[in-house]
Amino acid sequence: MKLNSKYKGWRFSCFVLVIFLSSCLTEQGCKETVNYYNSIEFHVVIEGPRSAEPNYYEMEAKDILLNKSGKVKIDRGLASIVLKWSIGDTLFKNKGNTIVILKKKKSVLGTRIFVSEWTCNGGTINGKPVDTWVSKFKEAGLTEDSYE
Repeated sequence: MKLNSKYKGWRFSCFVLVIFLSSCLTEQGCKETVNYYNSIEFHVVIEGPRSAEPNYYEMEAKDILLNKSGKVKIDRGLASIVLKWSIGDTLFKNKGNTIVILKKKKSVLGTRIFVSEWTCNGGTINGKPVDTWVSKFKEAGLTEDSYE
């Protein structure tokens, strides 16, 4: 079940990821990737477990704007900087930027809202490099499976 026509672009994630991986080191490649990510929009509540495909995450989710549930695919290049989400969490991404907002149902390390931004120089979460958050999770003994 497709939520709406704006999700058609998820099928081309494989193509975009190949372009991204082959050209992300160039200024032009970066601009193309940013333009692609700027065109994406989603506002969903996660309703089912996610599966990790090579180029996207797929999950059951409810589109908040349309009030409809169905399968949603989110590009891994954009969502990979977002901490692992769980059922009941909300993901927002507006057009015109590369920012993904994750609102956790339950706090993780004392935080419920994570603002992730993808840039050509690397991603950030709540203004800090992604690696900083990865280290915090490891130090707390949290693995990808333990904080789902």
